[in-house]
Amino acid sequence: MNILFYTHGKVYATRGGTERTTVSVASALTRLYGCHCYSLYEADEKHEKETCFVAEYRWQAGYDRLQDVDTLRKIIVNNNIDYIIDQGIFIYVKLLCQAAEGTGCKVILAHHYEPGAEALYMSLQRHWAKRHDKMPLRRRCKWLFDLVFFPYSKHKYVETLRRTYREAYFNAHCVVLLSKGFIDAYQQFGQFNDDKKFLIIPNSLSFNEFLPIDEIAEKKPIVLIVSRIEEVHKRLSLALEIWANVKKHTDANGWQLKIVGTGKDMPMYQRMIENEKIPNVSFEGHQNPLPYYKEASLFMMTSRSESWGLTLTEAQQLGVVPIAFDTYASLREIITNGEDGVVVEESNVDEYVNHMLDLMRNDVKKQRMARRAIISSQRFSQDRIAERWRILFDELKDKR
Repeated sequence: MNILFYTHGKVYATRGGTERTTVSVASALTRLYGCHCYSLYEADEKHEKETCFVAEYRWQAGYDRLQDVDTLRKIIVNNNIDYIIDQGIFIYVKLLCQAAEGTGCKVILAHHYEPGAEALYMSLQRHWAKRHDKMPLRRRCKWLFDLVFFPYSKHKYVETLRRTYREAYFNAHCVVLLSKGFIDAYQQFGQFNDDKKFLIIPNSLSFNEFLPIDEIAEKKPIVLIVSRIEEVHKRLSLALEIWANVKKHTDANGWQLKIVGTGKDMPMYQRMIENEKIPNVSFEGHQNPLPYYKEASLFMMTSRSESWGLTLTEAQQLGVVPIAFDTYASLREIITNGEDGVVVEESNVDEYVNHMLDLMRNDVKKQRMARRAIISSQRFSQDRIAERWRILFDELKDKR
């Protein structure tokens, strides 16, 4: 069985959530079922090819659609591709289907975001932040037009996005979502009623290991955040506000906050820490998060929205008790509140602070929840999720 994964950027495990889960699934399919996996991407980056891929191809859409179809078709035919998994690039689903026509290859759209969440990225704040970017004259004029007529530009963007949702759904052979709660959201945003093509497959765990239970007691007084350093979506200013309030209490003495990741809003957060004198915070930069999970005791998430929250299951499998705001549909499929993590009412900072302090002072409770988190996370092991993909492939095999 030959599978082509299509992503926007070059795939390597430390790049981001979509890339990590791509590597996890491709590795498990190769190991368990002897699949041959290939990578197709647009944006290049200097990084070695992941060993889970037989080969990788860089492709960028041009202005000649027929040439694009021909280029993609050659990749499909030359490698005898049976299935293409489009990792959330809606606009090219139809093109991929045209390239695969008559080959027997099936195209699967795997949506890695909460449906409609892309509209959050079209904000005036984010648009204004690009004012210092180097742009060709034509692009600069477009940027200025969108700034002056922002309400119109956003409306047009959202309507185009809705149309893309519909087109991708009706062209793909199957649309894989991460949570049952996302089916209605996808239909509502795309403004259609059909649900025959939806299938639910959660993201697999990033790491093919679990923290040994007897190592929970060796955890350090560390609160961990693993995130892109970006405010609109991740709301790390809220995390820093919570941490500042936590550190006012003696129960937090000796505890530190480590933030793993990089992003454009780093200077803003550094100024916030300096101006408000928030203690015991360290930015670790772009790192392999695995050793950080192994040493940390608590995990923070303050995102406005997530698709799956891959870092939550990463934390659970390595015995880090997660605390998260109740902001997205799939959260409660990951965390059973009070058992293997804590779910906090959206934007309730005081409640978040109280739960964190409770776990800091109650080591028995914290260790019990860590044990349950490790056990609970096994539902999403790489082997189990790979099996669900294999079942999907078998179901699609004979469909036209």
